[in-house]
Amino acid sequence: MHAGNLSEFCNSSKAGRIRACASGRDCVIFSFVLTVISWYTARRSRRELTEWVQRALTDKPTLLAIVADKYTQESHLRPFAPVAERFGDRLHVILAAEWEQSDRERDGEVALSQLGLSPAARQRVLHDEGKRRTGVVLRQKQPVALIELFFEERGYTTLDGRPDPRADEIGAREDRVVRQLEDLLVRLPPPPPPPSRALQPGEHDFSPQGLCRFCGQGKATLMACPGTKRDDGPRRDRFELIELD
Repeated sequence: MHAGNLSEFCNSSKAGRIRACASGRDCVIFSFVLTVISWYTARRSRRELTEWVQRALTDKPTLLAIVADKYTQESHLRPFAPVAERFGDRLHVILAAEWEQSDRERDGEVALSQLGLSPAARQRVLHDEGKRRTGVVLRQKQPVALIELFFEERGYTTLDGRPDPRADEIGAREDRVVRQLEDLLVRLPPPPPPPSRALQPGEHDFSPQGLCRFCGQGKATLMACPGTKRDDGPRRDRFELIELD
């Protein structure tokens, strides 16, 4: 994520490892691949969740989750911090956390609708089933898959310094998420090349020989090209949503 996107709220640490909001833990970016946005950050900034998500998104593969769970330290967020660390620059992880369920449903509906998720997919992402959380994987800001996640906060040791007894169980669940994401990234076709500039209505598309590819007129013509007309029909982006389980 480009540092300028959150420059109004973020201060950079000396090590360059973490970028945190001036208020402390409200919005933290680890190595530009893990972005954590809390409900308090959005309300304090008077910006909607959809704006925070849009500002954080890039064309790179991205895992997005919106949860109501509370947390105390970003580096302990499972599986989000380990996933971001393992994938590095190949995958951006965005976690919106601490959204009360009513706010999660209202704000999440707007954010996910703008990303093109179907109503059924939005329902999955914004509602939990026990400990199950659901995230959406995007590429080039388009949804490509739903993935089953979970939410835990743990350190490598307990408060008294002993190893966390949940380490093996949570580590196995993290490995499963990583395998699903690895399989998905391998299956995704290469991104299409950037589109060429769209011709304006009446504009000619001249070949190297100086003739319009649509109407055959030469560069000296003063007439508009009848072959490039405005398309006033609705534009539809088509994609196939994959479910990872």
